[in-house]
Order: sequence, then C-alpha cells, then structure tokens
Amino acid sequence: WGQENFDQGGMLREFVKWDYELRAGQPAETVIGRALDIAMSEPRGPVYLTLPREVLADEAGSGTAFVPERALGAVPALPDPGAVEEAANLIANAANPLLVTSTSGRHPDSVNQLARLADDFAIRVVTHMARDLNLPSDHPMNLGSLPHAYVRDADLVIVVDCEVPWIPKHGAPPPDAKIIHISSDPFFTDLPLRGHRVDLAIAGSSIHALPTLHDALSKACKGKKALINTRRKTAGAQRAALNARRAETLEQARSMQPIHNAWLCHCLNQVKKDDTILINELGVQPDIMDLSLPGTLMSNSPAAGLGFGLGASLGAKLAAPKRDVIAIMGDGSYMFANPTPAHFVARAEGLPVLTIVNNNAMWNAVRASTIGMYPDGRTAKSNRLAMADLSPSPEFHQIMEACGGQGEKVEDPADLEAALRRGLEAVRAGRSALVNVIARPGR
Repeated sequence: WGQENFDQGGMLREFVKWDYELRAGQPAETVIGRALDIAMSEPRGPVYLTLPREVLADEAGSGTAFVPERALGAVPALPDPGAVEEAANLIANAANPLLVTSTSGRHPDSVNQLARLADDFAIRVVTHMARDLNLPSDHPMNLGSLPHAYVRDADLVIVVDCEVPWIPKHGAPPPDAKIIHISSDPFFTDLPLRGHRVDLAIAGSSIHALPTLHDALSKACKGKKALINTRRKTAGAQRAALNARRAETLEQARSMQPIHNAWLCHCLNQVKKDDTILINELGVQPDIMDLSLPGTLMSNSPAAGLGFGLGASLGAKLAAPKRDVIAIMGDGSYMFANPTPAHFVARAEGLPVLTIVNNNAMWNAVRASTIGMYPDGRTAKSNRLAMADLSPSPEFHQIMEACGGQGEKVEDPADLEAALRRGLEAVRAGRSALVNVIARPGR
C-alpha cells in the first residue's frame, strides 16, 4: 500500500497519446487492443497502461489473448485534393522553394517518394533535427541538417512532419515567403505552444501527401522547365559548398585530440554496413554520415529524456536481429540510461549491440543551450560550467566488461576505426561491445 499512487498515469500524461488504468472486471485484451490501436494511429506515439496489483492478482477471466486479425491503428488520412493542388501551384511558381522535414522517413516508402519529388521538381531539402532517415545523404537536393542559411532566401517553405522547421533566432523565412505545413496534425496540437507561421495547413499523412503532391506538380509544372533548371543549379551550387565544408571539417578533425565528432562519423562510415541501424543520442552528424536506406537512423523525440539510446538499441536489435545495431551517445546519456541493466538484458536475451560513448566529460546539451541563450554571459567565459562538468570521467568500457562484453577506450583518432571494427566483430560473434571515445566538447 505504501507504494501505491493516487494517479500513476499523471507522471507521464504530458508525454503520451493516451493513458488508462485497468479496472477490476474489465477484459484486459480489449484494453490492450485499444492501447495498441491508439499508439499505431497517426500521428503515432506511445501510450501508457497502468496495471494495479489487486486487479492483476484476481483470477484470470475467460477472455482470450489479444491477437489482431488486421493491421493495428487507423488507415492514414488522405490530404484534401484541393489543398494539395493549391500547394502544387505555389511550388511550381516558386523561385527558391525549400522543404524541411524531420520524421517523414518514419514510413519507409516515404524516403523514395521524397527523393523522387525533390529530384523531379528541383526542391531543396533540409532534414532539421532528423529523427529518421528522410532522404539519402548523397541525394543532389539534400542540403544537410541546418535550415537557417536556406530559409532566409526561400520564397516558399514546405514543412513536412516537422515540429521545429527552423529556430527564429538563427534564421527565418522572409516576411513575404509562403509557408505550407503538411502532417497528419499540421498544428501539432499535442504541443502547448508552437509559433511557426502557416499560410496553408494540409492535414494528411505524408505517406499519401508526397505522391499526391508529385502528381499535382506534374500538371502544375508544365511549361516550367527553365525555372526548374534554375532551381537545380542553385541547389547544385549549395550542395557543392556543403560538400566542401564537410571535406574541410574532416581534414581538420583527422588528427584532433580529444577526438572530434566529425572524425567519429567518418570512421563509422568506414566500418558500418549500408543497413546498419544507428541509434543516435550524441555523435551522428547527418551532414557527415553516409546513409542511404530507410530505417537506418533513429534519434530521440523532443519529449524523450537523456538515456533513451540503450533501450532503443535493444528494441532495434530485437526487431532486426540479423542487422548490426550501433548506439551512439554522450557520457551523460550513458549514465542516465542505467547501463548495467541494459548490458545485462543484452547478454541475457542474446541482443548484442555496439555502444559508442562520445565521452566529453560534460553534459554538453546544458552547456550548449546556456551559451546559445547567453553568448556573452558569465557561463560563456567560464572554463568550468557549474552543474554540467562530469569529470573525472568513469571508465565506461569497464562497465561493459563487467557485464560480459568487450570494452575498449580510445584517445588517439588514428586508433578509432580499428577499435570500431573490433567492436563490430565482437557483436557479430554474439557479444556486446562498448567503445569509450574520449571526445571534444560540442559538435
């Protein structure tokens, strides 16, 4: 009794789509079925079911286990044809359109649909705060992950499945630019406050919206070949500049100690397979990584707390046991993830994954956010940020060794690629591994 809650669901009601407490006499299979349907309906998200002890201790009823005979959730909604036609006309006449997305790649088919749309009509794409692979990294219209330099010259911005398409302090579209939002919930009503401009809001899943928009643009862009060619040249020049910055960054990072994050990304490119699943909490820079296949990237949502990565990596390995899974996280995230139980479960359940701790001995999210808000403040001038410093750093690789896995610490960038290869060899042999990378603060 001393451990009971008045309202257990209240602890996380702000962060789930639906919560419920199973009550005495209710058929558990009906409640579980409803929970799964709600979770899998667009916009998809977590649900929370509370199971009181007294109810669980009752004799089982005559109900049967929940075995769905259909796909879970509602069929994704179709966007309004008239609204899609209006959007197509705006795009067809725009000189510098920009599409910004974060999670359209949650539907694997949408990756190819977005690639075709962007290529056929020369629409530049930025994947801001990407939580999924939305567009192959080598696509000619892919301009990386930082939208602010591009939204400033855009006369039209198409926002697809993205809560935060730009941060106004860093750059925003011109006042006369048109803004289109496309999502199953284009106003993101689960967020208490959201202030991005909207000129045209289209409700509908991107899995339907992207191909429907492509069809509408095929009609709207007749006679627009010269304009599309001009847009393609602009994108090509910006893409070339992005690649040049990437090459320069990698050259500078090659010998940096502590190890630069860009060099970690480069080494990951050398050792991973095309279908490797990357769970990213801190370490994967989309502008550096080579990613081409849907379902190869998972990052935390705005509601997620530090430490989701280890649990997510076990879930990914459970779902795709024949694929390599690599979890990349900061040292703070690693500690928050309760690593000993996570590594224990990985061993007990046969879920070997490679964990990379991007160890900069600080909570860099706290540091970066504080300096971002107050660039001339006292913190920015301090050598040691209060409440964010995590030194002296524990020997994280030894935690993995204590759990029966392979652990290794890397301080020299020249040793990193080989260490990652050894870690993946251990994983492919059925043993989890951890590489403790002594890293530089910041990106």
